[in-house]
Amino acid sequence: MKLHFSPEELKLFAEILLNQGDPAGLLDRIMANDLRFDFDELDQLREILVASWTNASSEAAACPDPQLKTKLEARRAALESMIERVAEACAMF
Repeated sequence: MKLHFSPEELKLFAEILLNQGDPAGLLDRIMANDLRFDFDELDQLREILVASWTNASSEAAACPDPQLKTKLEARRAALESMIERVAEACAMF
């Protein structure tokens, strides 16, 4: 199964991998929009996205700035959608 993400979501993926590290070497493939992954790669991506979602959720809960909180909540919503698609791809293996 090939995943499909919007350009904004691909940018978010790339940002996350740049900031958290890219242990599986997936950044180049994401930048090239080559989203054909095996099960282990999908599982790693899911774990990375879940960690980012958890971080965004914690930051949003503690954020006193309404504008920044709105941005963090939008990021969290995008991550939720991405996690669902990656989890669905994992389930199809």
